Amino acid sequence: MTDEYEDNGQNEDDHTVAVSSSLPEGVLERLEQYATRTKQDIQKVVTDFLAQINKEHGCTDPSQEDEDLLIDWAEQMFIETRNIGSGGAPMAGSVPFVGCFVGVDDKRRDRRSNLVARAKRDFTLDPNSAIGSGMVGHYHKTDGLWSLSTNKGSSLTEMPVDEIPDNSFIADGERICLLAKSGRPKAMSMNGRNYHFLGASEDEFTNDGAIQLWRLDMQGEDADAEILIGEPCRIMARPPSEKAAEGFKDVLSTSMGISKSIEYTDAFVNDGMKGLLKPFKFWTDNDLHPHYVPLDELVDAFESGSRTFTINGEQGRSGPIVFTKGTVNRMSTEPRDNQYDEDGRGYSLTLTSTALQSQHGSTDAADVMCWVGSACNDLVNPFVARTDDETIPYAERSTVLVCGRIAVKRKDGKDIPSLKVMGVFADARRIRQRQTGGDTGKGQFN
Repeated sequence: MTDEYEDNGQNEDDHTVAVSSSLPEGVLERLEQYATRTKQDIQKVVTDFLAQINKEHGCTDPSQEDEDLLIDWAEQMFIETRNIGSGGAPMAGSVPFVGCFVGVDDKRRDRRSNLVARAKRDFTLDPNSAIGSGMVGHYHKTDGLWSLSTNKGSSLTEMPVDEIPDNSFIADGERICLLAKSGRPKAMSMNGRNYHFLGASEDEFTNDGAIQLWRLDMQGEDADAEILIGEPCRIMARPPSEKAAEGFKDVLSTSMGISKSIEYTDAFVNDGMKGLLKPFKFWTDNDLHPHYVPLDELVDAFESGSRTFTINGEQGRSGPIVFTKGTVNRMSTEPRDNQYDEDGRGYSLTLTSTALQSQHGSTDAADVMCWVGSACNDLVNPFVARTDDETIPYAERSTVLVCGRIAVKRKDGKDIPSLKVMGVFADARRIRQRQTGGDTGKGQFN
């Protein structure tokens, strides 16, 4: 990897330095402020600025433009980046992770529900302590308006008491809210979804044992981001702290707007390794990770990798997330009603293999049912293969990779596995193309 980052980019760097030294002082001042705030190298910021004005305004030689125009362009970059950064600037402690997306969770979840519950409990037990923590604000009435008390004091709002303050909730008969670090009220709910990512931090990617399956916590609009499954990419994320609870040591935190900064590239490995990133190699290589399981071994993987849990006094069992490979022998790409899905829709495909058929013969046990939810269908497009130019719907007898969680049920004395699908990867050279469109009326049979 070292050689790749040390090849002959010197001439380009020299050109950037020369151009940056000729930029007007007002432009450089704005770019330097941005570089300092985001902890980036000034030359990288200059390079990004030059690339942006070339792309957006066709400017290849800034020395030919008026200073006030260049300053306006620098302002645009600064403001745009800030918008992405309350939305897109990496959060503190973020590092580049490389690998590929393999799937998405079927449901969004409110990431702040536990904070709300804790705020209610703390305020009920000791209001002064809760407010003093800086995490909770307390609304009270003052001369017909709401006032908000925080650990920084009390301030009068412009909101009349006959209106309910935004994002407030009741605790011990009083109206309170969550507070951001700035001391301002913040939303009491924030949807999030786990996106599943196979990879490692960029500086460790080629180290033995570094690659693992991560949960990437995507929030807000990012919780509904469409992604490319199996495509090598680079993302910015904050790894879990050493003090993280055992069940959260695989969670990567992200800033708002991360979906706009995903960089699909395989440049993080040298040319000789790029072939190993192809999903039919990367997903199935047990020397890299332990997550690939052949179809005929899913029941064993469930028994060895499942965990038990208790909800409302009832014990349940959850299977591990695995990758598997099979031939599609049935599929349903039209939605069917599913009351358990967040959008009420479900899809399906069935996988088999010669090993599974040899094991079970021509019975239901020779097929593995794969349940596809609306989120998987909408966000990762599981029923197509991709080339550089197009997406190709695939048909039965195509070979695909599936990322999913194993479930097992007992039927006629046999354990029958199924998969709750998170992602599907189809290679254009391993599929049979599905025919779409055409005459579907009865007249075609006359």
